[in-house]
Amino acid sequence: MEKNLDRILSEQKGKTRLSLLICLSLLVAAIVLVSARQVMGWVFLGMSLIMGWAMWQRLRCNRQELDKLGDPAQAESKMSAYDTVYYPMFSLTVGADFAVLEKPSLQVYPFGDMEKFEVGLAGDVRKVLFLTDREGRRHPIAETTKDDDKQAEFDRVYEQVRKAFAARHPERNV
Repeated sequence: MEKNLDRILSEQKGKTRLSLLICLSLLVAAIVLVSARQVMGWVFLGMSLIMGWAMWQRLRCNRQELDKLGDPAQAESKMSAYDTVYYPMFSLTVGADFAVLEKPSLQVYPFGDMEKFEVGLAGDVRKVLFLTDREGRRHPIAETTKDDDKQAEFDRVYEQVRKAFAARHPERNV
């Protein structure tokens, strides 16, 4: 069985390494240009500082999102459970009590924090699967349009989320 948490962490580590390499390259270029008394060096220095800050923020946010799954051992067991499925077309992992959306940024949605799930339809052209939290905010986790190759996978995601909510709220007829 695929280790979902290891895959997510290695992807995040790869993105961080690339960002760090670019940031350091900008910093080195800035140092060279400033020492050569070129004004553009200050621009490069500013860009490297902004990129370093953005990278730090992304790492902090990713850590906060992964903390929603519990401690690392608990997160690993949840992500490796037999009923946890990764849907590559949506960059989405769905488990018994959570959904992890990896793009555009890492987002963890514990089903316990969600009031309901729903499908938004735009005619018969577009479908979006939302998780709605207790404040009424809708979080899109999967989207498909007519005649794309995501229809079948969208239906599998919907069915897994429906079953997870039905198991959490047996009194409701989801």
